[in-house]
Amino acid sequence: MAIILSINPDEPEPALLQQAVQCLRDGGIVLYPTETFYGLGVHYTNDSALRRLFHIKERDAAKPVLLLIPDTAWIHRLAAAVPEAALTLANHFWPGPLTLVLQASPNISCCITGDGKTVGMRISSNLVAHRLLTLFGDCITSTSANRSGERSPSAIKHIPRQLLNAIDLVIDAGETPGGSPSTVFDLSIKPFNMVREGAVPLAAIQACLSSSDSKLHQQETG
Repeated sequence: MAIILSINPDEPEPALLQQAVQCLRDGGIVLYPTETFYGLGVHYTNDSALRRLFHIKERDAAKPVLLLIPDTAWIHRLAAAVPEAALTLANHFWPGPLTLVLQASPNISCCITGDGKTVGMRISSNLVAHRLLTLFGDCITSTSANRSGERSPSAIKHIPRQLLNAIDLVIDAGETPGGSPSTVFDLSIKPFNMVREGAVPLAAIQACLSSSDSKLHQQETG
């Protein structure tokens, strides 16, 4: 049976979050809120925890796993190559529901990259998730708290009891906004590719990149 921590979403209690941090360090699976839905997190370098997570979710291990990161410095740690467009989008949309996909560093486990060679990452704008990542000082998985193919939950009551009993710790911070999931945008190839349009529309991404290109052109010709 998972430990359940009721946390204030507006003023997350550090002592309670530290319990979740310790659980992650011990290889546990933590359920936490994001700016869209509830997610399941494990330390991204712990292959044993990752395999257990896949088993609980009945998830294909060949599929890549998205990551939440504490700050933008992690972009260069996780990615083998970082195009300027990735930094532009990160600076404009993070924290927020935009996942950027980049070429993965060679030291990233295949449990994260799946059958591919890319890694997806974002900084969450949910205060509880962001504080958790800051205290942990490392990256965790960002996969929906459901069995593969089922709907993403915005409240603890929507999560199957069997799944809750299979994980180690639950952060209950009330209902999340729900709506669309994070947008997933691939910058590992050219032309860049929209993998999944979600909370951040393609038009907003294109406008951001066009504005950046225009400013760069002005600087080069000014």
